[in-house]
Amino acid sequence: MWRRFLSICFLASSLVAASSEARPFRGSTKIHVLLCQSADDGAALRTADYYRRLLFTPGNGGLADWWHDISYVNFNNAGSEVHGWYRMSQTTGQLQALNRSDKINACVEAARTAPSGALTVPPGAIRYIVTSPGIDAFGWNGGAFMAFDFEVGLAVHEGGHGIGLNHTFSNNPDYRNVDWAAIGEYDDPWDAMSWANSYVATTPFGAAPAALVAPHLDRMGWLPRSRIAVHAANGASEAIYTLAATNHPEASGALLVRVPFAPDDLFRYYTIEFIRKDRWSAGIPADTVLIHEVKRNRDAAGVPVGEQIAWLQRDLARADKAPAQALDANGVQIRVLSINPATNQATVSVRSEMAARCLMGFVWREAQPGDLVCVPPAERAETRQENAEAASRREPGGGAYGPNTCRSGFVWREAFDGDAVCVPPASRTRARASNAQAGARANPARIAYGPNTCQSGFVWREADDVDWVCVSPAARQQARDDNALASSRRQPGGGAYGPNTCDSGFVWREAFPDDVVCVPPASRAAARADNAAAPTRLMIP
Repeated sequence: MWRRFLSICFLASSLVAASSEARPFRGSTKIHVLLCQSADDGAALRTADYYRRLLFTPGNGGLADWWHDISYVNFNNAGSEVHGWYRMSQTTGQLQALNRSDKINACVEAARTAPSGALTVPPGAIRYIVTSPGIDAFGWNGGAFMAFDFEVGLAVHEGGHGIGLNHTFSNNPDYRNVDWAAIGEYDDPWDAMSWANSYVATTPFGAAPAALVAPHLDRMGWLPRSRIAVHAANGASEAIYTLAATNHPEASGALLVRVPFAPDDLFRYYTIEFIRKDRWSAGIPADTVLIHEVKRNRDAAGVPVGEQIAWLQRDLARADKAPAQALDANGVQIRVLSINPATNQATVSVRSEMAARCLMGFVWREAQPGDLVCVPPAERAETRQENAEAASRREPGGGAYGPNTCRSGFVWREAFDGDAVCVPPASRTRARASNAQAGARANPARIAYGPNTCQSGFVWREADDVDWVCVSPAARQQARDDNALASSRRQPGGGAYGPNTCDSGFVWREAFPDDVVCVPPASRAAARADNAAAPTRLMIP
């Protein structure tokens, strides 16, 4: 386990994820790195090229490779720049005495007035300020302030915050990283967002985190739709799932199983994933299944109220509080059945009560024991009253239809086979209508869509299996139509832009990186507009 200094822990805690408007996100974020020396600092220890290789150059084991692998090639910092070194006017002691805003400004001003060539970073651009010597360590919305000897992992963590990821927690009531942290905060060492307490991989540029856990991959929209299983969405209460290791997506199986259990909050659920002890995760203790409870924040400092937090479920009965390999809570039973390193797979069994539960606003009718038809609460109350009055509505001594013959003005309710409770005709009509609507009112799991749930009136565009952008139904249909027509809009035999060269009058859609479906220019413009508006169309920011 890699232990980190208090200043680095504070850096991670202090960055608020206000830039979460980026998600769901696929593509590049450009970062401007400013290298600044104090007035009394000696020669810079590391060159600008070193930081380019550490942060942005693919193929050498640094930050670029980490994001490439962990995001499944969905995220990068292409186009980023490193500038400096710049000489600040303040000495090391003077800089240490400044407030943090002034520390940032001291470096920005040194770059703006540099004799070697002034640099002005565009307003709103992301800035990483690196100082020699180390002056402070903290983050803010739009950047990070780091010492010259920072590791890959710190840049990962700050980059995670910058795209809307919150810290991970655990359910361990005895864990507190430092006195200003919340109970359980940073206690998920399998995850980059617990960087103060992470398992690590060794790189040429210092330590790197083992992974991003599946709830974060899900939040960013980096998991293919076809690799997410939602338990009970098909109406089955019990199922066995094959999991592919999240760091071996080439294996078959689900990368994440989502297990909703709270009909009154579909953004609260368990997630199940499997991770192998290799690749970036070579530093974890062993191959393991991880179970997280994902729920909206109520009181964790530094995380906006209402945003989701992932809580690693530990086995609190064990002395080492290892990750739970079984869970029985909130009407959910999860069991790890097997782990097969040879195939990079694990199997788990899951059982829950959600398939039989009602959507919010509905309750079981309970016209008889086991009647789980979902109805408005008023209808259940009326049904109970009808049952209580049943005897008074039958013909004394029976009649043409036997002992349950109804008195004049009443009919059998027929809410289920054999239901001979006598009710007004309107009640029978109501019961039949409720039976017909039973499927639409039951099983909240089928509408537990996860962190990228669209607001009412929007649907996922689904231009490919990793397209979680929320659009109008018409835009989704347009994407489907464009996909179907793609081959007919390409130049036969290819052209100046290779095999995907479009016919005259068509352009690449570019709804996401490498989207070379040929569409009319208006469709490309619409895709860009939908991408820009996507964050405002999510149920959870």
